[in-house]
Amino acid sequence: MRTWIIIDGEKSGPFDIAQIARRLESGDLKPETYGWIEGMREWQPLSTIPQFSESCRQAQTPTPPPLPAVVIDSTAPPSTVHWQIPASTMQEKTAILIRRFFARWFDMLLWSSAYMCALQLSGSDLKSLMMSFWFNYTMMIVWLLIEAAMIHAWGSTPGKALLGLRVRRADGSALRVGLSLLRSIRVYLMGMGMSHPLLLPLCHGFSWWFVRKHGAALWDGAVGVRVTMQPIQVWRWVIYAMAAFFIMQISGMILEPVTREIMQENFPEQAKWLDSLLPAPKPTP
Repeated sequence: MRTWIIIDGEKSGPFDIAQIARRLESGDLKPETYGWIEGMREWQPLSTIPQFSESCRQAQTPTPPPLPAVVIDSTAPPSTVHWQIPASTMQEKTAILIRRFFARWFDMLLWSSAYMCALQLSGSDLKSLMMSFWFNYTMMIVWLLIEAAMIHAWGSTPGKALLGLRVRRADGSALRVGLSLLRSIRVYLMGMGMSHPLLLPLCHGFSWWFVRKHGAALWDGAVGVRVTMQPIQVWRWVIYAMAAFFIMQISGMILEPVTREIMQENFPEQAKWLDSLLPAPKPTP
């Protein structure tokens, strides 16, 4: 198994486990040196990693103090030290970014579908509401409150739970209500650009670059919030895809009359083509 270590604030490796063990026994490395083996969730002192426990004892080095909540690199820029970002490889940063992206869009799909289907089934004039400037913003405000409550109570949302993500403070405690709400607002403004069609891709691109460069998102690192990633199997992705497909199918059937009418009014040529492919709606008795 390949192993990396942190020397003078910089990642070094990969090495074989036997190489690290020999360097510990010779005194070239100290037990308090941080290391990471493939499969581990975070960096740890070599003395706390089972593969090196015997080598650390042979080195007769004093036991290091308790493992801190995060690894702080004293050579990093001030903003990174202040944020207390745990060390991670570029592969880990990319993996968590992909999961966060799909988790957030699953939550948005679930909420927007449930919200509009509830309005349609309650007899509201959904078409008029969708044409209103404030409709989407009202829907998002309600979602921000729901998301903040879920993060505060469980540290996760449906999409994050499916993909093995949890949101906690750096010490592992749950987010306070105010902090959770502040985080949700920042995500909506800086990460999603208020769902504006022009701002949305720009904010997504900037957030992707920022996390890969600094190790934490703007709305997480500045307030001491960490998003942790649990190992998941392929079947979790399969369940994710099936759930998303099921949501789209159900909402499509419920909202079909409204979407058909909107298409006919705004895109008559395309609506004619779709009408030739889709069955005509049943007349209302």
